[in-house]
Amino acid sequence: MASCRGRWLLAGVLWFPPLSVVSGAEGVEVIDPGSLEQRLQRIERIVEGQGLSELLSQMTQLEANVRRLQGESEELRHEMDNLKRQQRELYVDLDQRLQKLNTSRESLSPVVPAETADEVAEEVLVDSGEQAYQVALGLLKEGHYEEAIAAFDQFLQQYPDSRYRPNAQYWLGEARYMLGDFNDAVGTFQALVEQYPESAKVPDAMLKQGLAYYELAQWEQAKAQFQAVMTRYPASTASRLAEERLEKMKREDHP
Repeated sequence: MASCRGRWLLAGVLWFPPLSVVSGAEGVEVIDPGSLEQRLQRIERIVEGQGLSELLSQMTQLEANVRRLQGESEELRHEMDNLKRQQRELYVDLDQRLQKLNTSRESLSPVVPAETADEVAEEVLVDSGEQAYQVALGLLKEGHYEEAIAAFDQFLQQYPDSRYRPNAQYWLGEARYMLGDFNDAVGTFQALVEQYPESAKVPDAMLKQGLAYYELAQWEQAKAQFQAVMTRYPASTASRLAEERLEKMKREDHP
């Protein structure tokens, strides 16, 4: 068998080697086109596999974000439910105390002639400012917070000796809180605590101060206020709500 530059004569037949590796005149390898195409296909599969992996990673991240947002939505819904329940409890508490006040006043009222009873009742309303107070409270219950603020401010100016002043001061702070004026709400509730320390509204006022601090992201003040409510009024509804908010702050990793 004789060779001649890349071909051999075998059994009288001229045979060329495959194109995968053929030595040229200058010793240069000639690559088989079929082999090159296979390599390109393998590279494409690798690239596509990496792209799919990246896409799967992005989908996993999106699913995690969706779960996180769902969790935050549930917490917000729970918070709103608590605030609504608290507001209902405060309104019920106010109505019950007003009923007790009216009952006590009726039991202590002197006997007067029938023809002058209406006149006496009207004078009592005027002197105490009860009618003005009820008007302001009605505006608050209807959600007219700006009008309620103006009405409570006017009441506090016109009736400095009214027995309704502590409650009016509290509801004034509540109206400001509902409007999102949290700094003003804190000051209004503090005025109630300082001026009327024996008022039954003090625990609620302290609680709302803590909630206002929470809304302002003043975590240390909020925590201190909630703890003060729990310490001073451990058996109150305000104390229970303060404890719930402290637990929420722990879950949210607030200092």
